[in-house]
Amino acid sequence: PKDVGPLHPLVQHPVEGHLVHTSPQPLLDDAECQLIIDESEEWAMREGGWTSKRHFNHPTTDIPLAELPRTRELLNRAVLPERIYPMLGHAFADALPDWRKLRVADAFVVKYNAAGGQTHLAPHRDGSVVSFNIALNSLCEYEGGGTWFEGLGEALPIERGHVCAHASGVLHGGHPITDGTRYILVAFVIVEGYQNWAMRFMKSVWDF
Repeated sequence: PKDVGPLHPLVQHPVEGHLVHTSPQPLLDDAECQLIIDESEEWAMREGGWTSKRHFNHPTTDIPLAELPRTRELLNRAVLPERIYPMLGHAFADALPDWRKLRVADAFVVKYNAAGGQTHLAPHRDGSVVSFNIALNSLCEYEGGGTWFEGLGEALPIERGHVCAHASGVLHGGHPITDGTRYILVAFVIVEGYQNWAMRFMKSVWDF
């Protein structure tokens, strides 16, 4: 895959390599992040609010990308093929059978709102191979937040435009915010044509 620069690797697995990675530089610029926030809030205004019942076990206040054509076009045209997929290919080079088969199975924009909305997400495991989230607004706009990982015992806050990627099967959650509003784009990624491998990989990272 194309070199996207050095990553910050965390949570070492004895076979699969590091299971959590953050980008040291933003992969989306301010204008791209703002486009996603604006389209999400426009949709919510038009449709009477954000959705909150799409995920049965661990629901988030979110909007699926299926409802956000400008965001979807941005991701499919440039962000996924030129930035995210190469990053994931480097980050999980020790584990992935073929990074060129990476595909987003589900993606959505999440809103955490300390003033009466959802403020956190309980620890859970995702049902895909790799998950990533993109911080859409600045750390100075909220208190707390970040993705909490059991393997670290702490949350990882990232700045606007930066990406946190991890093996989907590791236990993680949305760390509570205590003030302000936090927006992130979350995606669940599979490896097309490698279902049996994917099941083995998920089980192998369960304890990390």
